[in-house]
Amino acid sequence: MDAALLHASHLVARHAAALGIAPPAVRLVTASRSPCYEALFNRIELNERTLALPEPLLSLVLAHEVGHATQRLALLADLVLTMLAVALLIAVPCVAFVFLPDDDLWRVSIPGAGFAMLAAVSWTAWRPHAAKRAIAMEIDADAKAAQVCGAQPALLALEALAMQGIVDAVRLEAMRGRVHGHASASVKNA
Repeated sequence: MDAALLHASHLVARHAAALGIAPPAVRLVTASRSPCYEALFNRIELNERTLALPEPLLSLVLAHEVGHATQRLALLADLVLTMLAVALLIAVPCVAFVFLPDDDLWRVSIPGAGFAMLAAVSWTAWRPHAAKRAIAMEIDADAKAAQVCGAQPALLALEALAMQGIVDAVRLEAMRGRVHGHASASVKNA
């Protein structure tokens, strides 16, 4: 393991300890454009570009990915539910095919149309839910990074990433609310 990856592993271990979880493995990849957490294998995948970030930004990025590691059970549950939904989507027309009368219309057309209709309804219903859930998980991981590295540095990093188009406005506004919420709470306590 080279020095940069070893350093990243140490940062991940430190952040995981601060968040009270076992540290995920760290792996160098060449195919990924950005760092990511893989819940199935409990590992963080980094590329050379991420490892070359300045120390404070690298620490924040790794803290964010460790924040995703705290969501591992929810991510795995989402995976299992998605697989079950796809299996059900395929099974319903198959069951209809078996139990409908022997007429070609009933045995082929009706299950096929049912499958197409179920797929369209499922996709339409699932997309907004999945988008909201993904944003909520990103905001939670940002909050965990702020908890580990500080809210103000996390906000500065998100602002820099937002200017590059990497972070969306919803995440940025959530972090601004977190920083201003902490700032107003410290003013009240003073």
